[in-house]
Amino acid sequence: MNIAIVGGGGVGGYLAAKLSQSFEVDLISSSLQRLFLIEGGEKREYFPTIKKAPDRIYDVVLFATKSYDLEKKAKELLPFIHTDTIILPLLNGIEPYEKLRALFPQAKVLKGAIYIIAQRSAPDTIEIKGKGALVVCEKNDTLATIFEKSGIKYKMPDSIDMAIWQKYLFIAATAALTSFYHATFGEIANNHLDEFQKLLKEIIQIANKKGVSLGDEDIQRSITLLQKSPPNATTSLQRDLETGHKSELDNLIGYLAKESKVFANIYTKLRP
Repeated sequence: MNIAIVGGGGVGGYLAAKLSQSFEVDLISSSLQRLFLIEGGEKREYFPTIKKAPDRIYDVVLFATKSYDLEKKAKELLPFIHTDTIILPLLNGIEPYEKLRALFPQAKVLKGAIYIIAQRSAPDTIEIKGKGALVVCEKNDTLATIFEKSGIKYKMPDSIDMAIWQKYLFIAATAALTSFYHATFGEIANNHLDEFQKLLKEIIQIANKKGVSLGDEDIQRSITLLQKSPPNATTSLQRDLETGHKSELDNLIGYLAKESKVFANIYTKLRP
C-alpha cells in the first residue's frame, strides 16, 4: 500500500513518522530533509521517503498542508491517484473537504479532522505537546487498519459533520477574536467573553442551516475549553497576521463571512 502525506509541518510530520513504522510512506514536503519527532520528551528519527513532489500512484493520501497551499498541492497529485484512492483532509475548517471533493471526483474523498498540538522546534524536528494526536474521520476499514497498526488514536463517529463543526466552532471563534484584538486566550476569556459567545452562536446558526445540529451544549463546551486553555496561548492565524506571513484567514473566517455579517465585518478588517 502506497501512502502519501502532503505537508511537512507539525501534523504532516507526525503522521508521516508514525505511519512510516508500518507502511511505505512518502512525505511530500520541500521544507524537510530528515524527520525527527519529539514525543513524551523523547527524540527519535523516523524514515519516511521525503520528496518535493509525488512521483508514483498512491492508495491513500492524507492532506496536512496549509489551506492556502491546498489547491496547488492537490493538483500536483491528480496524475497519481486511481478510482479507489482514499483521500483524507486533516486541515481546519469545512472548505478543504469541499475543494478536494471537487478536484478528485473519481476518488474516495472522506471528511476528517485532527486534534494535535505540534510545532516545528528545529528545521527537521516536530515536537508534540500533550497526549499526542486524535484523528476523527468518516468510517473506513482501510484507514482504521492503517491507524491501528501505526499507533495513531482515531475515532470514526456516526456523525462526522458534527465532529468537524464542533472543532471548527472553537477554532474559528478564537482565531477571529485573538486576531481582531491582538489578544491571548486569557484576555479573550476575561475581557471579551460575551463577544466570544456571540460568535459561537453565529457559527451554530450557519451549521444548523447546513443540517448540522450544534446547540447550547456546544457553546458551553467551547467556553469551558477557552477558560481552561493556557491564558497566554494565541492562535496561528493571529501570529501569521501579526508577522505578515501567509495566513488561513480565508479558510477560517472567510468561509463564515459568506454567511454572516458579523464574521464579514471581522474578515474585512483583518484582511491585509
